Amino acid sequence: MAFADALRQLNAMKSEGVVEDYAIAGGMAIVFWTEPTPTFDMDVLVRLPEPQGPLVSLAGIYRWAEARGYPVQDEHILVEGLPTQFLPAPHALAAEAIVAARDVDYEGVTVRVVSPEHLVGLCLHPHAKTARRRERAAMLMEVPALNRALVDDILARHGLSF
Repeated sequence: MAFADALRQLNAMKSEGVVEDYAIAGGMAIVFWTEPTPTFDMDVLVRLPEPQGPLVSLAGIYRWAEARGYPVQDEHILVEGLPTQFLPAPHALAAEAIVAARDVDYEGVTVRVVSPEHLVGLCLHPHAKTARRRERAAMLMEVPALNRALVDDILARHGLSF
């Protein structure tokens, strides 16, 4: 498995209209900003193109994966062998994180990654707030290029705190 190949496939999903936009989140996103953290999979926040009713459908993503021969394993699609979990933005902070994602180069592949400031907020969100995620948020707060004012703004607007 080549990580860059999996990233290329995320870009293909966007260019083919399978998703409107995406951003790598979770432990894999942290790797782009600070020290690596153990993670089993790649979490990808997605904004879907089709109008969503009360139930969100990932059918388009699964059809795309099946057409490319990517197997499904539990809640993951094995994109180029990498367990990848596609997550429709479950709340306003996640939707904002997709829009504010940064383009980052990895071995010549431009990929969208949740900013470290939004990752802090996502780690502290009540849907995800665990001891491990609080540790990740604290680790991200040490990133030299972190915009502390933006972190404070994100936390205040979304009612979050350490």
